[in-house]
Amino acid sequence: MSDLFAPAIGSVNKVNILAANREHVDNSLSIDSKISFRPFVNYLKEKLHEGSNTRSRIYNYLIEKFEETPALLQPLTDSHILDEHQDLLDMLGTTLFPVVSEHEKNMFTMSVPYEFSIFNYSTPFRKLFIDETEEHFLLPENATEDYLKQAQCALMYEHILEKFYNIKLNEAPYLVYPVVDKTTGMRRYYKLRYDRRFIDISAKGELPQIQDCGVCLNTLRILDLERQLEKMPLELFEVEGFGVWIAEDFTLQESLDSIKRVLLRSEACDTGIINELKNNIQALVGLNDVEVGLTPFLQLNNRFVLDETCSQYGILGKKWRTADADSINTYHKCIEFFSEHPAPMPLSILDEKVVEVAPFTQILIDAGIRSYIIIPIQNDDGLLGILELASPIPNQLDQDVMNRVEKAMPLISLAFLKNRDTFSYRIEKIIKEKFTALQPSVEWKFAEVAWEYMHKEQYKEAPVSGNVVFDNVYPLYGAIDIRNSSVERSRALQKDLMEHIDLVDETFDQLQTRFPLPLLEGLKFKNFNFRQAIAQTVTAEDEVRISEFFNNEVHTVLKHLKSSHPQMQDIINNYFVHVNDFSGYLYRNRNDYEISLATINNAVLKTFQQQEAIMQQSYPHYFERYRTDGVEYTIYIGQSIAPHNPFNMLFLKNIQLFQLTSMAEIAQMIHAMQPTLPVPLQTTQLILIHSQPMSISFRRDERRFDVEGSYNIRYEIMKKRLDKVHIRGTQERLTQPGKIAMVYSNPKEAEEYQEYILFLQNKRLLQPGIEFLELEELQGVSGLKALRVNINLDNNQH
Repeated sequence: MSDLFAPAIGSVNKVNILAANREHVDNSLSIDSKISFRPFVNYLKEKLHEGSNTRSRIYNYLIEKFEETPALLQPLTDSHILDEHQDLLDMLGTTLFPVVSEHEKNMFTMSVPYEFSIFNYSTPFRKLFIDETEEHFLLPENATEDYLKQAQCALMYEHILEKFYNIKLNEAPYLVYPVVDKTTGMRRYYKLRYDRRFIDISAKGELPQIQDCGVCLNTLRILDLERQLEKMPLELFEVEGFGVWIAEDFTLQESLDSIKRVLLRSEACDTGIINELKNNIQALVGLNDVEVGLTPFLQLNNRFVLDETCSQYGILGKKWRTADADSINTYHKCIEFFSEHPAPMPLSILDEKVVEVAPFTQILIDAGIRSYIIIPIQNDDGLLGILELASPIPNQLDQDVMNRVEKAMPLISLAFLKNRDTFSYRIEKIIKEKFTALQPSVEWKFAEVAWEYMHKEQYKEAPVSGNVVFDNVYPLYGAIDIRNSSVERSRALQKDLMEHIDLVDETFDQLQTRFPLPLLEGLKFKNFNFRQAIAQTVTAEDEVRISEFFNNEVHTVLKHLKSSHPQMQDIINNYFVHVNDFSGYLYRNRNDYEISLATINNAVLKTFQQQEAIMQQSYPHYFERYRTDGVEYTIYIGQSIAPHNPFNMLFLKNIQLFQLTSMAEIAQMIHAMQPTLPVPLQTTQLILIHSQPMSISFRRDERRFDVEGSYNIRYEIMKKRLDKVHIRGTQERLTQPGKIAMVYSNPKEAEEYQEYILFLQNKRLLQPGIEFLELEELQGVSGLKALRVNINLDNNQH
């Protein structure tokens, strides 16, 4: 029967138990562990009637051999017994790993149960995991003591919990070894997994309740190892048998996992990460004389641009320069070629015949490359970049190598997408730092300037001197203002300050009954004077003086009395409870005003946002809104903002009508909201008409667009001074609740808007009639006139 077996272990003169280097292992763990072959024999007996007769004969033969040696069926106390039965252990190894398997892949060792001590190992295992003097079991170089402790405990607890608690943990601990292949010089990875089928475990005493331990019964993981060790110490158990460490080549999976970790480590994918990705792909290839290249292709405004910070990591493009016309030309030819030929190309032999088809490969031949693989990477949006492999040895790179790296293609694609996002972020960062946050309608222009800025900065050239300018655009300005907002705010403040003054007065009266103090009388008199001062109205100066009185005098005295006179604490605490309750009655009127103001403004902004999205579909334009006590907005529309969309004056008329319509609809909406507002605030509506085109440029100091030219500046002056303008010869403000005022200086402008007004009156959005008004002269502006119409506030059928 012994002829059936071949030596799987290899020639070993002596069976030694090799312990791991103790400096890596936590010595605090105490495991009652013994080598025994009884569990293995019992396992064979259970399997006797499974499988073929030949397998049963082998199992019977092994059982007989071990039972003839009773010492091996008992927990071993003397390691010499193993040495005395070396032949039987060789036979055991062959049984576990049959001769039909590849000998060089038979990497295994037997181990003391749940300890980093091994014996009876195969020759391939010894070459990788045992030191040259054959004295120690080598643990992974990067494995910390804490990592090894967790792995060791997880192995044993996984057995304990399954046997005694019927709990299967969601953990399969293993050790990962980075090993330098002596043949290729490349780093490879091996995974050591643990087989515990031949280990028996028993409890020495009463088992703890699982609810008290560190196991999460939902995730079935050990979340708190220290608590687990405290509640369920390993000393509570004894184990006998032997474990088996089995090594598997894990290079492919580990390389892919490493790429995933690199990508997950950061939201951005900068050039440093590209270098890490290249190293992991190198390990995936498994050949040390193969160069890896990764080149993301970047787009700006839907056109490919050459960025040296990315192309330097490629093979084809490592010498491309953005300042070199030939480089840019070659870059775009490559883009065109890969877009037309997106399939991977393994060129086992790179020669002049390839150059005839792809001329850009000449640079590779000149560099001594004789074997080459290029894999274009793309998604639904088009080409993302290329992965390259290059070798000076003909035929070294073939389909087999390409198959290995293709497993990483989805991850490389993700890396390129992240790199594209990083590029966009760099552009946006420059825009926001040098310019401002932008709307899509004009962002393209800033992106072009930012690209120029990035390019010049890279070569330390003079900074970008030009500005972002849009010529011949038509402006539209509108304002929805809260009528008498400063008066309403002052009124709310006055009511709250009176409440606070009353609270101070009441608190001083209560304190005087317990402990009369002349100082309190003086403060009470000063408090009374403030009440008299704000009986009619509150000025900004009054607000400051009263606030200083409360904070610097009243609060200081009360805090002192609280610490020096404990009998007054309840009164003083009650005062500060009200003062510190910013949602309480001392702040009620101000809060009501702010809630009403915010409700109106939010409703207006939301409406503008919805309507603006519709109008952008008609023709791209710049829309900028400002939130003050109300909402102001400026619109610019013209050919220069959307150079690829032919502009027609009909688009201007369309947006003018939209402006007038939205003013009326928003006024109706706010009127309907009045019953629900804590403070019923009214709004006024103003439009400034200016039909002449102008130029606008971006002001970096204020981070906004401004008009250019002396005539156009008059337009900006009007915008700033119209909110309180009066009708000439009266004290009546132009802007009134329930009305829309349209200011103009050219009679032709008024004629156009009269058509819009008649249209909206016909739709019953506006009431019949038009007021034609002349306005008072403003500083620097004269000759202004206005149209004014009444809004049909109660009409909801338009």
